[in-house]
Amino acid sequence: MMTKDARSARWVCLECHYIYDPEKGDPRNGVPAGTPWEQVPDTWRCPECKVLKSKKGVFKRLDD
Repeated sequence: MMTKDARSARWVCLECHYIYDPEKGDPRNGVPAGTPWEQVPDTWRCPECKVLKSKKGVFKRLDD
C-alpha cells in the first residue's frame, strides 16, 4: 500500500468527522488551496464544529 506524502495527506476532525483536504484548503477561513496540514495555523478552527487545530488529539491523519 502506498501512502501519500505529508503535503497531500488529508486529516479528519474526530469531533465532527470534517475532513481537511490540502488540495481544497479552507479558503472561507483563510487557508488557501494547496496548503499542507502542517502549514495550517494553530489558530485555525474546524469549519464544522469550531474546535481549534491546536487542541491535542482532535485531528488525525487519514491513512490511505
